[in-house]
Amino acid sequence: MKYTGVILAGGLSTRMGQDKGLINYNGKAMVEYCIEALKPLCSEITISTNNPDYSRFGYKLIHDVYKEIGPIGGLHAALRAASNDAILVCPCDMPLIKSEDFKKIIDDKKESTAVVQSSTQKVYPTLGYYPKRSLTTIINQIEKKQYKLQLLLKELNAQYIGIDDENALLNFNQPEDLK
Repeated sequence: MKYTGVILAGGLSTRMGQDKGLINYNGKAMVEYCIEALKPLCSEITISTNNPDYSRFGYKLIHDVYKEIGPIGGLHAALRAASNDAILVCPCDMPLIKSEDFKKIIDDKKESTAVVQSSTQKVYPTLGYYPKRSLTTIINQIEKKQYKLQLLLKELNAQYIGIDDENALLNFNQPEDLK
């Protein structure tokens, strides 16, 4: 199966004060770590954003059809634009994520309609696998104004896969997090 890698970079970054994916972390923009993690497993990479500055990375930018509804809008746009039957999705603010984390999702997934990473304390709905067939459920949730991804995962009967290295799930939301 071929996958489209999707990096969600559409957040407002209000706590960070600037676009998180473009922030330099150890010599690279945070989004570049996500690209490196997805690239070995995906035949296509897209960035879900409304910020044209992401075009400098050379990948297709996709824009939300449904504006200002959070990550569910990015998932909708990504699945709609994907040329493959499934997407591997990653938020732009997780620079410690690795290809192996996505490989585990691919290898361990069953016939569910979505597979997301989880830790002992939290579920990460923007880090995982969504097949194109989940688009109908996403549209239904949007039409019902149910934008919370936890509700979407329940509707999709999502599978949760624990991550081997929970440090990979660290995300950066405030300038202090970068230290």
